[in-house]
Amino acid sequence: MHRAWEQRRAAASGLTSRQPVERVVEVEVPVTVVKEVEVEMLPKGPSWAKALTQLAEQLDRGLVYDRDLADLAQSLEAATEALNRRPWSRPRRGA
Repeated sequence: MHRAWEQRRAAASGLTSRQPVERVVEVEVPVTVVKEVEVEMLPKGPSWAKALTQLAEQLDRGLVYDRDLADLAQSLEAATEALNRRPWSRPRRGA
């Protein structure tokens, strides 16, 4: 009954009575996730010659799976054809 009197008195004076309320408040918090992603880096310029030499060495040592040889041969053939379409001076053999 005392509480009701406080509320009437607060309302009469223009004040509002305050009553604590417990409630759950959900807040979205941005979270930064850092992932390590492997990115394939293709050789550039003179690095291609080194990469192809390493490929030849791996082929000689049997380090390339047989199942990959057909795709590899097709890619090398396409690269050779593209190279032959470019005008450039080929060094003479035995020179």
